[in-house]
Amino acid sequence: MSISPYQYQLLSQSFATIKPNFHCFCVSFNHRLKMHPMSMVIPDGESQILTIEYQLRAFIQQSLIRMANQQELCRYIIENITTIKALRPSACDIRILCNCFLDTLKVHLGKQFTLAVRNAWKRALHIVANVLKAELFGMSNIVYLDQIRQKKQIGHS
Repeated sequence: MSISPYQYQLLSQSFATIKPNFHCFCVSFNHRLKMHPMSMVIPDGESQILTIEYQLRAFIQQSLIRMANQQELCRYIIENITTIKALRPSACDIRILCNCFLDTLKVHLGKQFTLAVRNAWKRALHIVANVLKAELFGMSNIVYLDQIRQKKQIGHS
């Protein structure tokens, strides 16, 4: 699954729109997250929150830069996995993070949150979530052809 040049453009433009007021975006995002039961530990001290906001903005920006090259994106996420591990997210938490992020984008982008923008972000978040789940929990939604062949051979034996 990859990002088209048009989707990449939509992601970049929409992030550029929220970036100047990213603190406000993060306050809304955090509010939405608190509405869901999560095992993830989100610090609540003011200086910790500001640090996480800075890290989140940098993570999104760097991920978007690498989004067109999935190998590079995976390498970047893996290099930064320690920060994410420290929050101790569950697989369910990652789904909640993605859904709340989309909801927050919808509010902060307003009329700019078109179906095309939504789909571009859904695809980008899906890619990032898959890498995170694979690295954090060894989960993968990829079925390898060899595994299917082995199952067929076992079934026919």
